[in-house]
Amino acid sequence: MSDNQNKDKPSGFFSFFSKIKNKIAGSSALGGSKGQTLTQGAFILVFATIIVKIIGAIFKLPLGRVIGETGMGYFSAAYALYNPIYSITAVGFTSALSRLIAEHIAKNRYRDVQRTRRVARRLFITTGTLGFIAMTGGSFLYIKTVDPDSIYSILAMCPSVFFCCVMASYRGYYEGTRNMFPTAISQVIESLGKLFLGLGSAIAIVKIGDSQFNSTGIVYGELVSNLDQARMVSYKYAAAGAILGITIGSFIALCYLIFRSKKSADSVTDKELRQSPVPVSDKTTLINICKIGIPIALGALALTLTQLIDAATIQTRIRGLDLSALNQFYTELCGLNAEGTGPLFNYAKDLDKIPVALYGSYNYAVNIYSLVPTITQAVGISALPAVAFAWTRKDFTLVKKNINSVVRIITLIGIPAGFGICFLSGPILKLLYGGNPGAFIAEPMLRVLGIMVIFGTFVTPVNSMLQAIGKQTTTVMIILGGAAIKLIMNYTLVGIQDINIKGAPFGSLFCYIFIVVSGFIILLKNTKMKMEIVPMFIKPLIAGLACGVSAWVAYGLLSRLTGDDSSIFTVIAIAVGGIFYVTFVFLLKIFTKDDILMLPKGEKIANMLAKYKIIS
Repeated sequence: MSDNQNKDKPSGFFSFFSKIKNKIAGSSALGGSKGQTLTQGAFILVFATIIVKIIGAIFKLPLGRVIGETGMGYFSAAYALYNPIYSITAVGFTSALSRLIAEHIAKNRYRDVQRTRRVARRLFITTGTLGFIAMTGGSFLYIKTVDPDSIYSILAMCPSVFFCCVMASYRGYYEGTRNMFPTAISQVIESLGKLFLGLGSAIAIVKIGDSQFNSTGIVYGELVSNLDQARMVSYKYAAAGAILGITIGSFIALCYLIFRSKKSADSVTDKELRQSPVPVSDKTTLINICKIGIPIALGALALTLTQLIDAATIQTRIRGLDLSALNQFYTELCGLNAEGTGPLFNYAKDLDKIPVALYGSYNYAVNIYSLVPTITQAVGISALPAVAFAWTRKDFTLVKKNINSVVRIITLIGIPAGFGICFLSGPILKLLYGGNPGAFIAEPMLRVLGIMVIFGTFVTPVNSMLQAIGKQTTTVMIILGGAAIKLIMNYTLVGIQDINIKGAPFGSLFCYIFIVVSGFIILLKNTKMKMEIVPMFIKPLIAGLACGVSAWVAYGLLSRLTGDDSSIFTVIAIAVGGIFYVTFVFLLKIFTKDDILMLPKGEKIANMLAKYKIIS
């Protein structure tokens, strides 16, 4: 087997990935090569996800200012419908493909690897087509529960279902071979397309609308009397333009994967093919993919139902409240907090836009929350084939080692990030969104979502590990239980006048607590594994609290000493929190030598840290 990593040498911006790739041993997993370890694969995907999140922040932060709370409501409504459809058409089958490829490689069944890849590609084309049809047709029913002007954004998102499904067939295969570079590079390409095309389109559409108002008073065919009304008309098309950029970005990323596959396809030698057992039939392969993939897809669907529940219940329940009283309350809130310097949250002449505006404000907080779980999802992607490989070979020592590695990585990322977001919710929102009224409305919700980060970071990795040991149906039942909790709490809390939109994050928090705790109990029971509570959870919790409290104290002291709340203080406070966190991590000796050895250049790092007695 020739290592395709030596053939595939992307140039320009993506050459950085190539340099990292050449430093990591065993990149490809076919033909007897050991492939990337769980930590190496997670490192690659986490690094790529950080780049993607930075690009996403550069995209979403100005987008919120360009299209306002109302436009963000349209934007978020499109995603809320897209996510469950994509989950059921692609996510489950991607995980199934990854797991089957890993299992076939573990058994040296290389002919089955080739057949599984071919059958999966046809399946993904089919599910992508069905998903596109379902989202297009279902959008006209869905808008009855959200603002009707969301339809433009939803339709702009529809082709992305097909592109992403086909793209998932390539990603699932490479992830199964424990080669995470194609997934990583395609994710960056996709996000760059979103940034330049999506944000550029949104800005252009709003500017064109302003120009039309100034010259004719007619904006995109609608007669308006003032600039605020003109912007309201522009926002629905600008949100759709932003979504269209995402769709085009997914198409470009798909083209990259197709080109890469044709240019340097993974293969096995003739000798390895001759020695490989006779593969199962196409029909049996398809049945195996569906048998594994459908329960995973249902689990992923149930998980994204929390977003769909938010989209459907929040606006519906708020419409049943006293909208005039809500408008007055939030107008006064934003005016007082903005100290008269920013625009007021005032929809007095258009009260029916309050539900979508509040939903858009809530998503300011959700966008910040989702930065962290999206990064740790990469750990789950890497964990599934690694745990499945070890479980198939009945190497239970390696299974337990992989589980410990996943938990340690997640706690070290999720706990400090969660406490940091919780303690600095207001300053972070002000730093990112300035005096935008939606930021003031989102502040109490982001505090709750900060605590939810600690649990949300575990959801995908725990589910992935359960799926790797054959507990796909179990994950479905757990997540459906969590979704039921979310639905009941949303319907109850959001429908209370004094709570309204602020009730939504509490439903998500208790939903994720249930999912993570239940999943952990079942995972440990089936692997007969006992987890050490103090080093795995208590010590990271102490370090995370030190991070959050020190950041909060630093921001408070700077604000009081200067009599100002400058955004630079937020950056300084985050830096202080990071310093305290790293200090406590080493003081408490949370890292072990085995953890460091699993990193690239781990032996050199471990020897240096051991010299100063920093690691246990």
